[in-house]
Amino acid sequence: MSDDGGFPWKPTCVASTSLSSGILQGTSSGSTQAAREIKETPGGDRQSPNYFKSADWSPDGTTIITNSADNHIRTYILPPDLLEERESPHELSPYSTLPSAEPIYATAIYPYYSLQDPSTTLFLSSVRDHPIRLTSALAPTTAATYSLINPTTEAFITPHSILYPSTLGGTHFLTGSDSLICLFDVSRPGSDGPVSMMPTIPSKRKQIVGGGVGMKGIVSALAVNPSGDGILAAGTFTRHLALYSSNGSGELIGTFSVARTEADRHINGKGITQLLWSPCGRYLYVVERKSHGILMYDIRVTGQLLGWLQGREAFTNQRLKADVVAAGSEGSHEIWAGGTDGFMRTWRNPSDSVGAKDPDWEWKAHDDPVAATILHPSGSIVGTCSGQKHDPHYHSTQRASDEFSIMAGDNSLKIWAL
Repeated sequence: MSDDGGFPWKPTCVASTSLSSGILQGTSSGSTQAAREIKETPGGDRQSPNYFKSADWSPDGTTIITNSADNHIRTYILPPDLLEERESPHELSPYSTLPSAEPIYATAIYPYYSLQDPSTTLFLSSVRDHPIRLTSALAPTTAATYSLINPTTEAFITPHSILYPSTLGGTHFLTGSDSLICLFDVSRPGSDGPVSMMPTIPSKRKQIVGGGVGMKGIVSALAVNPSGDGILAAGTFTRHLALYSSNGSGELIGTFSVARTEADRHINGKGITQLLWSPCGRYLYVVERKSHGILMYDIRVTGQLLGWLQGREAFTNQRLKADVVAAGSEGSHEIWAGGTDGFMRTWRNPSDSVGAKDPDWEWKAHDDPVAATILHPSGSIVGTCSGQKHDPHYHSTQRASDEFSIMAGDNSLKIWAL
């Protein structure tokens, strides 16, 4: 396909952070010193090797919250004249920045976030070896913390996934960690811990009495069915899926593995990183690391592989986030996902086909892997962010005469009008 990929329209970049792509050039100060300086420069500017790891829209569509490799969470508020015609895209800069000393494993935005009401502009984040934080997106202050502690070692358990669904009324949130799903009450911060803990593997006693099925491994993805039936899907790095009733607090409906399927021979997969429900709630899309595509399951028949979306170009351990959006007539929807080649791809009405499905459209969005693809609640705007780890020392040795160049990569957040 060409860069426009046969799109019925031309996606237009209407806003972007300062691009870090291209080459930083210097003269006689020495490439080693420049490499050190480039490493120490704060993220988000032209000289930083920092890169975006993930991004999320706020429910009201006014704000994007990002997580970067420098362990900083940044809040971007979009300009009100975003879609008005202008000669060049808006330049985005962080409204606020929340730094962390340790890596951030997961984030989740309050489901009733509204920029018109600052008391609602909150998000959760899990930081390694720390309690879960509830923080204001407008000011880097922590409103509350929630502890999840290993009773044997007394060490903090860091969730690899957090879900803050509107189906729980904004009063509770769910976390996924090693063979464990927990339910927290937002009104009960501190050291009390979760209000319920649900192991994803049966206890020894249950195994003796009547057996039991479950899934072992880090619960790396959580998603609640949007149809209103309250089915929670949970996925692990060990490539298992489980379905639970009552938004995760009810009974186990079933478990199955996504390994050793027909799709494995075509797109591979080494662990679930994201789960997406179709808007109608009938189909579940499974995003994996080191995979060239996305799995598609008909959830009405638990564990039945309907097909797979191929051609994604995402064979990497890096999490590359996809999104789903309703489109056109009732039941129609699209899957949007980026790849390591910087291309954005769209699969239209994937549930209409069985087996392999190629992308319908694609276009070049970035010069580095597309770390996240996020659709605006309106469906007419898409956000993308990019980047990957680069080795400045390696590039600093690529020197010609008295000049040198250091590849900083494409570390950018872009907003596209469709």
